This record gives sequence, C-alpha cells and structure tokens, in this order.
Amino acid sequence: MQYPNITEDQIQERCTKAVFSRGEGYFYDEAIENAIFHDWTLSATCQGSEFTPYRVSVELTPTGIADAECSCPYDWGGDCKHIVALLLTYVHEIDEIHSVEPVLTAIAEKPRATLLHIISELLKREPALVPIVKTYTDGVTESQFRETPTASASTAVVSATTTAYREQIDRLFGDGFLEQHQLHKVIEQLTELGKHAESLAQAGATEFALSILYALIHQSIVRYEDTLQSAELPRFVRTCTTQFGQIADTLQESTALCEYHQPLLELSFEAEAAFTPHLIHLLKQLSVTQDITDLQTAIEQRLDESRDRQTHVQLLLYLHLNNEQIAAAFRLARREEAAAAFINFLLERQDEDTVWEALEEFSLTIEEYWDILKNPLANRIPNFTKQILTLVEGHRPETAIMLYQGLIEQVLTSRKRTDYKTVQHYLTEAQKLYQHLDQDSEWKAYLKVLRERHRRKRVLLEMLESPLFTNPSMP
Repeated sequence: MQYPNITEDQIQERCTKAVFSRGEGYFYDEAIENAIFHDWTLSATCQGSEFTPYRVSVELTPTGIADAECSCPYDWGGDCKHIVALLLTYVHEIDEIHSVEPVLTAIAEKPRATLLHIISELLKREPALVPIVKTYTDGVTESQFRETPTASASTAVVSATTTAYREQIDRLFGDGFLEQHQLHKVIEQLTELGKHAESLAQAGATEFALSILYALIHQSIVRYEDTLQSAELPRFVRTCTTQFGQIADTLQESTALCEYHQPLLELSFEAEAAFTPHLIHLLKQLSVTQDITDLQTAIEQRLDESRDRQTHVQLLLYLHLNNEQIAAAFRLARREEAAAAFINFLLERQDEDTVWEALEEFSLTIEEYWDILKNPLANRIPNFTKQILTLVEGHRPETAIMLYQGLIEQVLTSRKRTDYKTVQHYLTEAQKLYQHLDQDSEWKAYLKVLRERHRRKRVLLEMLESPLFTNPSMP
C-alpha cells in the first residue's frame, strides 16, 4: 500500500502555531506509543496531561489526510497537539509504525485456545472493546464479520476524503468575490485536482477518485455566486461530470455509486440552471444499473422547487422509461406538456410502436415536430419523415405546410442536382395542402418568396415556372 507524502507545512496548516509547537514537543518527548497502520487508518495512544493516554487516529488517503480524531477534550479549531505529534511521527519515523495486517495473519494461524486467551487479555486491558465483541457474538455471520467492517471503514474514509477536499477547494476559492483573472487561476488549480483524480482512477483507487470529483463538482457549483458567473465554471463542471461518468461505467453495479444519487440530485435542485444539464446527464448515467425508485420519488416531491423544471422532468421521463414504466411516462408527458422530450427518448430506445402511439396522442408545435424530424435516431425507422408528414396532414394541414417548407429549405442547402427531385416532391405535397385549404393566394406568395430567396438557383427557378406550380388548379 502506497501511503501519501505529508510535510510539516501541511500539518501546520491544520492547526494553530501554538498547537503545532506543543505537538512538536510531544513528538520529541516520545509521547506517541503503539502507532499502527490498519488499512488507511493510522492510530496510536498519546500520553498527555491525564493519567490515561489519549487515543489518536488519522484517516489517510492516497493524496493526504482525510480526517483526524483524538479522545482529548480539545475543541478550539484545527487539530490538537496529540494529532500533531502522531502526524510528525508519520513524517519522521514512519518505519517505527507497525502494520496490523501481519499481526492478523499470525493470529489467524493460532489454535482456538490461543485466540480466546488473546481476546480475554485484550478485554481485561481495554473494557471498551466489550460492546464490539458482543456485537459479533450476538448473531453477526462470518461473512458479515469479514466484509462489513471493511466496507464501513472504506465508506467512512471516502466520506472524510470528500469533506477534506471540499475544504481544500474552498480555500482555493478564498473568502471574497473572485474577479475574472482570479477565477482563471482557481480553475487551473481545480483542473490539477481533476487530473489527480484521473490518475487515482487509473491506479485503481476509484472511490477516492469519485470523492475528489464530487468535491470539485459540489464546491464549483456552491461558489459560483462568488464569481462573475461566466461559462468557465459550468464548462469545468461538465468536464468533472464526464470524468465521473467514465469512472462510474467501469464500476457498473458498485454500491459506491448509490451513495452519490441523492447528493447529486440535491445539488441539481440547488444549482444554477447553467449546471443542471451536466448533473442530470450524470444522474442518467448512474441510474442505468441501479435501483432508482427512491430517486424517482425524490424528483416528484421536489419538482416545484426546481430552477430548471423542464430538465428535471426529462430526467424523470428517462427514469420511467428505463424502468419500463411506459404508462407513468405518458402521464408525466401529458401533465408537464413534455411530449417532444418523451418522443425523443422513445426514439433513443427504438420503441417504434410507442413512438407512433405518442405521435397520435400528442399535438405538437411546429418547433417540436421539426426537432423530432431532425433527430438522427429517427432515420432508424423506415420512411419516418413520410409517415410523420402523413400523420400531421390528416390532423393539422397548416402545420404540415410549414414542415414541408422547412424540409424544402433544408434540401436546398445541398448542391446536389439530384436533390431537386425531393424538392419537387415536397412542393407538390405542399401545393395539395394549400389547395385543400383554399389558399391560392398564400401559395402564390410562398412561391414568390422562394424565388427571391433562391434567385441564383437556376434549376429551382425553372421548376417553379413550370405549369405544375404556376397553375394552382392543376393537381
């Protein structure tokens, strides 16, 4: 296990000058005893002013100190002198710190009678261990004994890591308002932290990497109001959420990911709208292989609080569909007037039958129809454009005319002469609708606009002068 490099300067940053001086004295007086490593936890006893030694522990991460605790009553800000003494022992006498793992390996090889004797001696010397031993003797299974403490310790360390990095990032932002040049410098430093998280992920320390990235995301959003609120922090958050999602893809069904569902959702409701799409996209990624029932309930309960209701509705639609709750998705689309988003999600799922069911039920705006027609996923459905135009013609011929006009403009951007056959087809269909609506003057006005707008396109002008289009009575 590669423990982090820690300097005296870093220790001094965590306490007052007076406390550091006293802790230094404790270190040189060899007040630290029984220092051990247990995974990422460094612990020891420290002889202080009381007869009974204080218990001191420090939670480490691959990059530094996550958290530290001491049983002494000190509570005046920063680390106490006993913690300082233990950290100085780590810095200057790390070879004197024993690891508990070899001891556990040796104990595991001893006969049962020896193990019972060891436990008995430990309980005599440390009565506080009795409740812990009793917990395991009151029905905890062997597999729980092996697995649960390790997972719990890991969660605690990661949580402490997140807190530590959030505090570090806060120090980078400072206490006041950031001018643009100051923000540039802060983002450069934040970017370095992001690169460090990426390195940790590549080294296999994915939970630590995620905790750092979440801290970067959280504090960037929280401190946004202390900046000029330009696009730089949202861009940085997008980079962090992308990194987070890439790591999450490698973890798949890890329980570590579940811990970020609610915090990210909470953050999405508190964040400015500039950040919401990035958070929502990440939540969609995290929900693919996870149980998202609680997430759905939380969104429904807080929709009225959203600064970007449309984006949260889209997330809820996605979750409904991902959980095969089609009826619930229909109800939500009706209630929130989110039919276009609903249909685009159905196109992503390649659910052709439900796509047509939704198109039959919902009456969309011209912009929404156009958005769906431009969706590249629609090309997977054979003759989609033709079918949707036929559908709209039957219910809303005026809307169909505008769709044909948009399609004509789209095709005319191409320089291929063969595309003029498509233009001719669209013009013919549009003309039929004008005739059906008895709008001869509107048809002529449209042809005039088309000629003026594309007066350099000779092939089109010749087409428009043909009797097929100049005589509205012709079919």
